[in-house]
Amino acid sequence: MHEFPLVIFTLFMQASVGCLVVSLVCYFRVLEGANNRTSVQTIKMPILTSFILGCIGLLGSLFHMGNPLHMFYTMLHVSTSWMSREVWATAIYMALLFFSTALILLKQKANSALLVLSAVAGVIYMYAMSALYANTLFNLWGGLFTYASFFGAVLLVGGMFAALLLVGALRRNGKEEQLKRVVKIVLGLGVMGILLMLLGALSLLGNIAEPIYMGMTPRVLPEGLLSLNIIRIVLIALGILFVGRLLCQRTGQSINATLVMSLATLCIFIGEGVGRVVFFSLGG
Repeated sequence: MHEFPLVIFTLFMQASVGCLVVSLVCYFRVLEGANNRTSVQTIKMPILTSFILGCIGLLGSLFHMGNPLHMFYTMLHVSTSWMSREVWATAIYMALLFFSTALILLKQKANSALLVLSAVAGVIYMYAMSALYANTLFNLWGGLFTYASFFGAVLLVGGMFAALLLVGALRRNGKEEQLKRVVKIVLGLGVMGILLMLLGALSLLGNIAEPIYMGMTPRVLPEGLLSLNIIRIVLIALGILFVGRLLCQRTGQSINATLVMSLATLCIFIGEGVGRVVFFSLGG
């Protein structure tokens, strides 16, 4: 598929923003925003992973561009172009995240204000990314569908990465009660993400009677999209079941939390990857 770089770009950037946002929610709700050594060590890997995911996403976007230098020309039309706004939003988000990551790695301190500012920039960036695809001639990308799908992926995929890293750190420090609270938060946000995706899918019903490609030559939709959607649903369901299994463990029962969260993260990440392939197959 010729849009595969965009699959990498959108999925990894959504995972990056989600990992940062959900990690901060857990940091303030579970760790109470403490800046002691244990709390900083707990939050350090999720923040670093968020930055790494963002870097991978940016590399994917470069393969989509015929000439990466054209990006600088694109940035000159911020008042009229959503692509220009997305480029600026990407740059601001990654710059703030870089400084947040550098500070926590070099100084072993978490600057709460800078981290929150990075998260806010990430949310704004996700809006710009969604608007870029929503404002096209392709009806199925318009309206609520793209916004709900992208923000749903932020909560679901990013939350899994955050949980995987936080759970591992908390288990090593023997913080079982905090571990369960993190899993509850991530599961709740993940369910919210799934509900957003369902809401977006339901919004497509209003476009069924309209031409799918406005102003374009009618085309036959690629085969196999239904099978891919079924695979996506099964993988996401498996991931949620793994998280629920970890949450429902009994007192005294030994479960490898890192392994369970790794399986959950893998299932949901691959599932959303399949979903992104379907998304771009519809409009590619």
